[in-house]
Amino acid sequence: MRLGKKLLLILLGAAVLIFGGYQLYLHLHFRMYDGYKQYIQERGGNFEEGTPFKELGAGGNVPDMVLAAENEFLELYFNPETTNAAVYDKRSGEIAYVCPPNPDDDPLATGLNNELLKSPITVDFFTARRTPGSYNSYRYAIAGGQFTNESIQNGVRVNYSIGDLTLPTGLVPIYLGVERMAEILPRIPDERERANFEARYIESPAAPDGFLELREGARGAANIRRLTEALTAAGYTDEELQVMMSEAGVEGTLPVSFGVSLEYRLDGDTLDVQVPTDQITENGGAMVDKIHMLRNFNAGGSEEEGYMLVPNGAGSLIRFNNGKTGAEDYRQDVYEQDMLSDDYMVFGNTEMARFPVFGIQKQNSRVFAVIEEGQSFAQVTAGIAGKANSYNTVYPIFIVRGSASLAMFGTTGLEADLPMVEKNIYKANLTVRYKFLTEEYDGYSGMARYYREKLESEGVLAEKESGGDVPLYLDLIGAAMGTKFIAAVPYEGMLPMTTYEQAGEIVSLFNDAGIQNQVINYQGWHNRGYYHDVTHKIKLIKQLGSEAELEELSSRLEAQGGKLYADVVFQEVRFRSKDYNWQQESSRYYGGGYVGVWGQVDPLSYEAAWSFGYVETVYDLMSPKFLPRYIDSFVKNIERYDITGVSLRDLGNTLTSDRKRTEFIDRESALSIVEAQLERLNGIGKDIMVSGGNVYAFKGADDIINVPLAHNESYIVDEEVPFYQMVVHGYIPYAGYAVNRSDINDQDGIILQLLEYGASPHFTLTYEEASEMKYTGLNRFNSTYYQNWTDTAVNLYNTVNPVLSKVSGSLMVTHEVTPDGLRCVTYDNGVQIIVNRTVSDLTYEGITVPARGYAVREGVAA
Repeated sequence: MRLGKKLLLILLGAAVLIFGGYQLYLHLHFRMYDGYKQYIQERGGNFEEGTPFKELGAGGNVPDMVLAAENEFLELYFNPETTNAAVYDKRSGEIAYVCPPNPDDDPLATGLNNELLKSPITVDFFTARRTPGSYNSYRYAIAGGQFTNESIQNGVRVNYSIGDLTLPTGLVPIYLGVERMAEILPRIPDERERANFEARYIESPAAPDGFLELREGARGAANIRRLTEALTAAGYTDEELQVMMSEAGVEGTLPVSFGVSLEYRLDGDTLDVQVPTDQITENGGAMVDKIHMLRNFNAGGSEEEGYMLVPNGAGSLIRFNNGKTGAEDYRQDVYEQDMLSDDYMVFGNTEMARFPVFGIQKQNSRVFAVIEEGQSFAQVTAGIAGKANSYNTVYPIFIVRGSASLAMFGTTGLEADLPMVEKNIYKANLTVRYKFLTEEYDGYSGMARYYREKLESEGVLAEKESGGDVPLYLDLIGAAMGTKFIAAVPYEGMLPMTTYEQAGEIVSLFNDAGIQNQVINYQGWHNRGYYHDVTHKIKLIKQLGSEAELEELSSRLEAQGGKLYADVVFQEVRFRSKDYNWQQESSRYYGGGYVGVWGQVDPLSYEAAWSFGYVETVYDLMSPKFLPRYIDSFVKNIERYDITGVSLRDLGNTLTSDRKRTEFIDRESALSIVEAQLERLNGIGKDIMVSGGNVYAFKGADDIINVPLAHNESYIVDEEVPFYQMVVHGYIPYAGYAVNRSDINDQDGIILQLLEYGASPHFTLTYEEASEMKYTGLNRFNSTYYQNWTDTAVNLYNTVNPVLSKVSGSLMVTHEVTPDGLRCVTYDNGVQIIVNRTVSDLTYEGITVPARGYAVREGVAA
């Protein structure tokens, strides 16, 4: 019996030790890990102290304004009474206004729309009860004189107090703490006024604990005036009374208002506009949600000609006054909406906004804007004249605090959405740089040239691409886990679709067709295949062949001018991944209670969270916190393999936050972490391929696949343009989506698209028939069998390569759409490709371009 008790105690003690040891492991390995912090760049801060605004002189070039700053290229003018500002370009004589100069003359803009024309910024917010609201800076600040102006270096700052600062009780607190009452009464000098003041406050169930409430009968104008005089006699300032009003923490006791500073600075031929979020103040229990910055800057009037450039996929133009007054405004998140903010509904494939830019082209002027700080929580929005007002506008909106709607169900069965709002504002100097371009940078082609040169000067782009044949990009699927059968009994096993030896056969097949420059993105080569486990270690799949065979394949490709990339996913971690603690390492929703889970799209409900029996297709998002740890492990392991490079399936495409309450990582911090990890991977001595290609992934990238070759069709949009390609071409070779997995079945249309966009052909292939993947998570890859696509790939390559090889390594300097529909692309080496998408033969400068065809000219002045 004693032995049994001893044994029980030993077992219990061992269990306690094991449990305690495991908890210690969790604490040290996960909760205490802070290696990611070294990569988060400090944002905000460096707030410049201003001085009372002092003009530099009367506004000689801009009526009704005074000179606030000046340099070699630009003059900044400012109206101290309206806070409107304008930039005068000395080179062109053109003026860009922050707000239109005569808003009251607009016949369409009445009421709120007129106020918005006069507002440099607008604040969207949630009240203390989490109901949404919006204050524009004209009605809620400028009209009431609720602002101060300051001079800062090379510019001006406006400090707005945006809100309705009037309450029925003025500055007399509705709720007054008992201790405050005891403090106030002795300070009121007149005994009768002291007694009157005390009598006006009573205990009330509506008041918070420890507070008295002002009687309803004491809230008339005469009583409020008398109580205000008593407080004034007691020596209280307005600021002290505002503090008293806010102490109860009850909505309505202090007016909803916000302190927001808007800064304008000249820097060479650019105007820098900033809103430092660490200077934002919030009153009345309200919380800022979004900042609409310079809605009307350089707006195009109803009689002007021009267009707006927006980063819609490859790029889009919205022409001034296009008459589409029934269309919704264009609005798109830069780098797509954070997946933790997005809902699970997917209604179609959309192209991302991969650049944080927009532009405004007028007849005699052109302004190109780059969102420098705060880009990861920015939206670009554009609207046309004829709807709310007579102006065409494009501008950024910054989501400075995250929020989400929670569905709440009552006892009646009715559903209501309750907004959940983050506690803190994202810290950043929200910065937009407006570049005033000269005539040599005219049009969207000129804007692309400027942005290309900017990225090159910053070291983001470096000339790497050489001339010669363009690549043929091939995604080869190696292996995937799937359902296999023995005597009709199902079991899960590894399904090899393309071994290393079979990949060599495919390479030989294309070699025989004369295609040497093959760039292979080998998917499903390690850690249980296509939907692989986390990459803290690398385990090759033995069914595909040996390590030596993999390296031999890479050497063979390199010898003939090609490449072999090993595909890897870092952020999208499969639900069943080994050696991954999803509870600790995944990004979470607010409070850490829920982990975001995504999967396949249900065609009936459109929800992107289904497995359809293949759990490997469901994934979590790794928290940016742990990304450096896995990158470090991967780097140590991949260096031993002698292969060309690494293909990043998601690192240049997906950007997500982590909303744990204790270690909140916003998207801008996540961006800093991702950029640092990309730099880490660039240092391993191997080439890097990126999928999707957000601009922050350009630095060090040697190839990009799945770039946008189109825009999202929207009624308000007028023209699709290859802005993305005009920036990248000549620096990084690229391809669009795999031809055999796209929705385009028109071979001629594909050819014309590749020629216009300067993109190489791209296919996804398997050596085994696609039907072999029927019982895997890749069953949607239903057209990958190489023998079915070899002839198509060869014919497509042999059609586009003779043309695109002429411009390989050259800069795409201009793109033009003629009135009859021809699309002309000119390169810096004098080659011009003219594409005719129409069904009629067309003539361009003496050259007939056949219907659904193209023509090539050389010796054209670039």
